[in-house]
Amino acid sequence: MTTIEDTKTEAAVVAGLQQQADGEAHVPIDDGKVYLVPGGGGSLRAVDTDAYAKKPRHTIASRSVTDAASFVAYVNRHALTGTEVYAHTNSSQVVAVIDSHEGSDGAPGWQKHRLSLDLEHSKAWLAWAAADGKLFEQDAFADFLDDRYLDVIEPAPAQMIDIATTFQAKTGVTFDSGVRLDSGDVRLTFEETTKAKAGQKGDIEIPKKIQLALRPYVGGPIYSIWANFRYRLRGGQVLMGFKLERPENVLEAAFADIVTEIRDGKVDKRKNAETGEVTETVVHQGIGDVPLFYGKP
Repeated sequence: MTTIEDTKTEAAVVAGLQQQADGEAHVPIDDGKVYLVPGGGGSLRAVDTDAYAKKPRHTIASRSVTDAASFVAYVNRHALTGTEVYAHTNSSQVVAVIDSHEGSDGAPGWQKHRLSLDLEHSKAWLAWAAADGKLFEQDAFADFLDDRYLDVIEPAPAQMIDIATTFQAKTGVTFDSGVRLDSGDVRLTFEETTKAKAGQKGDIEIPKKIQLALRPYVGGPIYSIWANFRYRLRGGQVLMGFKLERPENVLEAAFADIVTEIRDGKVDKRKNAETGEVTETVVHQGIGDVPLFYGKP
């Protein structure tokens, strides 16, 4: 295959003679154009002066935003005839190809101007997800409940604080057994022995499940998710933890709602407590006629 560099043409000869005639003279050029200049051995090479122009010949950009509102604002600001948006559920990513192909009988696009929505998990979601399925010693589990009780809908946050406080107080006692009650809750039996005092027995009741209110993605809506309490008795000590119920379903629902928000926009609805009248406020518009596909570009 021949290239510009190794092809000797009449233009190359003329250019070489002109260069010899001009000597060291500098010839002004127009910024942003492509020139063929002598390369050596009678060949020509291409020189692109786009980097010296006042503005680039083509738009080249790879941007990243973290919420739906910013994604919509950017797309609406830069949208062209061929702009397309792609949503990929498994990766929870949305990508806009601003300069994509225009479609049937339309002009092709360079596809070098892109925007990605890179969602970020909320701190609350990260905290519960990191502890999901793990078993903790009493004091560590009590500290976790004490830190995250505001994420709990059921039982009441005050009950969660009681459970955490009780576990902290009973660190070091011997747990004898765990009994599951008819309600599904668990009663842990313990024995506490102190100096100059006979052993005292008692029990702690913990709920079978807790209901959480978590925001999977920063800037997105809040969802309800259940978690099952778990415990293990080992050598008189109790290890506690929980297991989230199908968190992947919550993530898929949250992503689907965000994609819907991108397509249709977001409206804030509020009901007047006295009159019962519902008012709607447009938070942001959607992407309008820009086509949205599920998949990857």
